[in-house]
Amino acid sequence: MFDWNDLRHFLAVARSGSTLAASRVLKVSQATVSRRVTVLEEALGTPLFVRSASGYELTTRGRAVLPMAEAVEASVIAFDEGVKAETRRLSGEVRLTTVESAANAWVIPALMRLHASHPDIAVEIVNSDSNLDLAHGEADVAIRFGARPTQETLIARHLTDLEECIYAARELAVELGRPADYADLARYPLVGNSGSRIGFGNEWIVANVPGARIVQRANTLSAIISSVRAGMGAAILPSLIGDDLKGLVRLTPPIQELSTACWLVTTDAARRQPHIRAVIDCVVAQIEVSTRRPSQQKVFSA
Repeated sequence: MFDWNDLRHFLAVARSGSTLAASRVLKVSQATVSRRVTVLEEALGTPLFVRSASGYELTTRGRAVLPMAEAVEASVIAFDEGVKAETRRLSGEVRLTTVESAANAWVIPALMRLHASHPDIAVEIVNSDSNLDLAHGEADVAIRFGARPTQETLIARHLTDLEECIYAARELAVELGRPADYADLARYPLVGNSGSRIGFGNEWIVANVPGARIVQRANTLSAIISSVRAGMGAAILPSLIGDDLKGLVRLTPPIQELSTACWLVTTDAARRQPHIRAVIDCVVAQIEVSTRRPSQQKVFSA
């Protein structure tokens, strides 16, 4: 049985016409090329070249062998490319957890692009205002807001700082006018969050809007947004969402006290898995694009 490497050397000599030229193509010594061709001829029991001072010329048997050798070469190349393509084809399940606003604004758009290049990666999004335990496998990746995670087993990367503003439906803002300051927001009906599940909005309103009229509360961001869009009242919303909502306007600039750091959090073991790494890279790229984009909103002025 002959060696595929012997066929490679045979093809190189057949195409170049000499062992010297073939050695340059294959980046081996001329002696190695000559020896490999001889070994192949011995294995096949027939000379493949007529050797002369002017070079190597295929014999009748050599010309007959040439197309078969080229077919073997094509098969080997196709096999190699197929293996490499399969290696590049990532698959697996990834569990990503974050708050609803980040999932809607960043994660879902990122996954649309991820699916186009890696259709076999399945991502489960867990919307939660509490921190799942990544170290114990409750999730693979998290996008978190607030203080930097300090657990030794976690790896945290600062992505951006999330701004929040007061938003209202344009019709309501036209009716009530731009508030002169935070205290003047008391003229507006306000939509608050139930309990403390969504940031520190309730505490900020109590501290900065004396006499605030909270006419409705909700325990999900989507419900608060729906209420604001319906004209029920003004509310604190993340600017990454509020700026893109048609019909809403900012009543205030970003509220400094409510600005929170955004972190991508994972474990070393998770980030070393190629399919999880692909999700991380895609989401980070989406966040970088989103945060570089100029604001679509300015503070409302009647």
